[in-house]
Amino acid sequence: MKKFLFLLSLLAAVPPAAALTEAEIQKFIDDAIKAGGGEVAIPPGVHVIERGLIVKDAKKLRLIGLDAEESVLKLPPVAYAISSAAVNAGADAIRVKTQQAIKPGMRLKIEADGEIDSFTKKPKPYHLAKVKAVEQDVLQLESALKFPVPEGTMIRHEDAPNLIEVRGTCEDVRIEKLTLDGGRVEGDPLIRGHTQLCGILAQGAYSYEKGPTAPPVKKLGISRCFIQNCHGRGIALYSVEEAEIDGCTIRDTSDEAIDFDHFAVKCIATHNHIARSLIGVELNDATSCLVAGNDFLECGTGINLWRWCKQAGLNEGNIIAQNVFERTKGNAVQIAPNTKANLVVQNEITGSGKNGIILSGEAQVVKANRISGSGLKAIAVQEGKHEIDEGVK
Repeated sequence: MKKFLFLLSLLAAVPPAAALTEAEIQKFIDDAIKAGGGEVAIPPGVHVIERGLIVKDAKKLRLIGLDAEESVLKLPPVAYAISSAAVNAGADAIRVKTQQAIKPGMRLKIEADGEIDSFTKKPKPYHLAKVKAVEQDVLQLESALKFPVPEGTMIRHEDAPNLIEVRGTCEDVRIEKLTLDGGRVEGDPLIRGHTQLCGILAQGAYSYEKGPTAPPVKKLGISRCFIQNCHGRGIALYSVEEAEIDGCTIRDTSDEAIDFDHFAVKCIATHNHIARSLIGVELNDATSCLVAGNDFLECGTGINLWRWCKQAGLNEGNIIAQNVFERTKGNAVQIAPNTKANLVVQNEITGSGKNGIILSGEAQVVKANRISGSGLKAIAVQEGKHEIDEGVK
């Protein structure tokens, strides 16, 4: 495999902790992809990523920091505003009580009911607008609003970046020994970026109705990274097969620390340290995935397994084993309806705010878990027939 160590060669000429531009890093990535694979090394320093690094259709590519704690990729301050008064449909301006980093030409995601979604048949929880001009407390828009904006509505950048995106038909891409900082700081409002403002987003082509529509991202490896302060997920995988997330520390994310999402198959999360995240690991339409040997500290929910899409065979055969959960605010492990034959075994759960394990679906297997100090029940069954061993309390 060819190696692209251009960044190493720069170190002699660049003072310690000097920042590279996003364009420089992206060029090294693109050159390695064109050459059929290689290694891109990120030197120590805080490298600000404003648009997001893109890894597309890459084979045998390694993106590695020279020092896991000192090689930092960081998003700039989040762009947002909060409306100060209700605005009716047809208006071409929004008065705001606070705003940060909103710029003319920026597309806005207004987090209020919008058009009807073709899949859910319900209003989308947002609608869009484009900024014409920014005044101190007013956002002037290029065209009239199609939907109203209630007072106190969160408004943010519709095209907000992720630090690293892995797209297309990638295979055997590795991301190692980096600190990925989402830029969230004390005083920021609560923003749940979903597929934006993530540390890493990997996504093959898919649709809710058809499932994967092209080959998935395969054999993505993420190891020994520090991922922190994300307004979105720490790591989010959509239509990805055989990914491995190992030995990472993920903390202080507004959404999930690790997300195995639609059509994630045979993905693995092991030996990771997860703290103070809304959800530690989410499995949504994930199949035959393994979550084992991780520790979860003071998360909202530890692990959440649930269904969104309707294809047969989803949400089955996942294994949740030998994890340690301490002081979740809600349930440590929750398994939702329309899931089947998942295994929850040999986990240690201490001090969950609600239930240790809560079960729905059918034929879940729960064995040899050690559960103590739950706010509600150690194991609660909402529906279905399951194989349950109460374990050691």
